[in-house]
Amino acid sequence: MTEQELWAEFCSKKNIDIDTPYEAWGFGGVEEGDTDRLAELVIKGVKFGTASSYDEYVMEDVLDELPKPGDYSVILDSKDEAVCVIRDYDVYVRAFGDVPPFHAYAEGEGDRSLKYWRNVHTDFFKECLDETDMPFNQESKVVCEKFSVEYIPGKELPEDELLFVEPSMDFAKEIAAYRQEMLDAGSSFDGCFSMKRMPDMQEYVDYCIGWANPRREADEHGAWGNVLLVIRKSDMKMVGCMQVHSVLTERMKKYTGHVGYSVRPSERGKGYAKKMLAKALDFLSSFGFDEVYVSCLPENEASKKTILANGGEFMETVYLEEDGVNLEKYRIRL
Repeated sequence: MTEQELWAEFCSKKNIDIDTPYEAWGFGGVEEGDTDRLAELVIKGVKFGTASSYDEYVMEDVLDELPKPGDYSVILDSKDEAVCVIRDYDVYVRAFGDVPPFHAYAEGEGDRSLKYWRNVHTDFFKECLDETDMPFNQESKVVCEKFSVEYIPGKELPEDELLFVEPSMDFAKEIAAYRQEMLDAGSSFDGCFSMKRMPDMQEYVDYCIGWANPRREADEHGAWGNVLLVIRKSDMKMVGCMQVHSVLTERMKKYTGHVGYSVRPSERGKGYAKKMLAKALDFLSSFGFDEVYVSCLPENEASKKTILANGGEFMETVYLEEDGVNLEKYRIRL
């Protein structure tokens, strides 16, 4: 199927104006077969991110063509056959050395680790800039995109899909609305990092980005991790929030574990927490963990069911003295 045929079919089935702009392209790589292999990862739902060299846009004087949220693309294979339609929902430009682990996971390659991503993309970006006088190093800027699959010929896609998004000002209104609803309901801000004490969305977004930066110096707590906004694709509403810790403090090791999460009060009881924890576990597997620890209050039956549904094994009840609460600690083997 040609790109034009697939685009026309997509627009017809999804009631989208056929004159809506889109790009058609195939994934690049340094090895033979990368174009088809990466397209197949998209079809399987493993790959939902990609990256390109910002310097190439500068060199070609086409900065106005930088991708942005909402952009459509038709993905091509090595024979220029169209395989699917995708749409960007998260785009940012960042120094290569600052790209966080979740983006590496989103690219879906190898073991999905940041180390693997850096190794593969160092070669890729050097090749991209090989015919220019621009060097590639840790400070070179890259364009990071996250996308959702909008259409695959002959395949039904889930209508209740959740998107997992790194905090950015593109979602500032949703974060603010989520925060207010949590405050109004008197809910605990589990998995929200410092959202409760940060009404300034720019401050909160910057804080989350800094926490995930693999090059930052360790603070007094020594923890690293990623905050993930959980966005319902059908209406782009923020329905949940997660903290996923890849390096634990002593407090986390003894009590709270690798993952914290919450669901928006008006969206509870819809199975979102189970999907969120499953995604967090899959993400943590990219760090090489064999097992993950998660805790909940003994009286929180909903959280307990979520943990058990994801393979949780009860270990012990621990007393967190500084908060004056008991916590049930669970282990999940990956």
